[in-house]
Amino acid sequence: MSRGSRLTLLAGVLLLVLGAGKRPAGLLDVTDVRVFDHPNHTRVVVELSGSARYHTGTLEDPARLYIDIDGVWIEAPLREPRSSGASAPLRRVRAGQNTLQRARVVMELAEGSVKHHTFHLKQPFRIVTDVYRAGSASEPTPDDDRFDQRPVRRIVLDPGHGGKDPGARGRGGVKEKDVVLRVSRLLRDRLRQAGFEVVMTRERDEYLSLEERTAVANRLKGDLFISIHANASPNRKTTGVETYLLDTRYDRQTARVAARENGTSIGQLNELQRILASLRLGYHERYAVRLAREIHESLLESLRRSYRGTSDLGVKHGPFLVLFMADMPAILVEVGFVSNRAEARRLSSKAFARAAAAGIANGIVRYRDEHARRLVAGR
Repeated sequence: MSRGSRLTLLAGVLLLVLGAGKRPAGLLDVTDVRVFDHPNHTRVVVELSGSARYHTGTLEDPARLYIDIDGVWIEAPLREPRSSGASAPLRRVRAGQNTLQRARVVMELAEGSVKHHTFHLKQPFRIVTDVYRAGSASEPTPDDDRFDQRPVRRIVLDPGHGGKDPGARGRGGVKEKDVVLRVSRLLRDRLRQAGFEVVMTRERDEYLSLEERTAVANRLKGDLFISIHANASPNRKTTGVETYLLDTRYDRQTARVAARENGTSIGQLNELQRILASLRLGYHERYAVRLAREIHESLLESLRRSYRGTSDLGVKHGPFLVLFMADMPAILVEVGFVSNRAEARRLSSKAFARAAAAGIANGIVRYRDEHARRLVAGR
């Protein structure tokens, strides 16, 4: 399978079922199995029709990693994917019914695939496994060095949510997915006028998983990844702009935002924090810090020209999965709160979208120009 490809496994039989293999009542379905190749790891995503208990294990001769999922049925045999090539950490992935009450997904590991992590997400329920080659989670690869070696040209814009996932809902029927798509389209146009190549993860109202969003960015080798969102808070008085970087450090408020954007519970963030802490996060961070500061300051400047009371909620750190998956400097921008009545009205307007797009675009231009100066100076 090619890098960044999305492979849906629709057939392949591990059926070790008893008797004729009739489906028992009350079982969940495996609705999809997807495989994504990244420069230093491969991600396998198993999507289910509901929440399920599962456990992982390993087998030898050949080396395999498996996931057993209880209370789940695979209706059709599963077709194996094409070979992913010599450099991929997985040789093949197959799935099928292990018993009448349990499905099994088996990943055959390539030589040197020694590190793996499994966690789950909700809405929809997905079991995610990342498999790394030896050393790839801790040692920079040649591709990583490109941020020191080339100018910023290709920007990947990610309008959050979409389709069946409306994101945060606000006063007067305002939906996050609509707000951020409007801002992102205007931002795309401004960036192209400034000489950037721009790719959007979605151009219309459609659903994309978190894996699919960064798979686009990684496949196209974007230089920057900007995820655009609108916020919500139980405190209806909260307003303002905040910008996020990927990190395992976070406070209670950040945990609430990250849980909503990730589609997880706050409790699940503890497991995600452990996974992130075990991986190399520092390499992109210095670039992302500069990017976040430039965009945050520029966005505030632009919005305050039209909306003087715009609050500065700062640049923060948090365990956002959509940033974790990106192989480039990545930030997440929350342009306002749909939960506040006055700000929800602003977010619904074209004037606000234009001001937000202008601010973010100016921040990206500033980052590009500063990055170019650093390239010339050799820093």
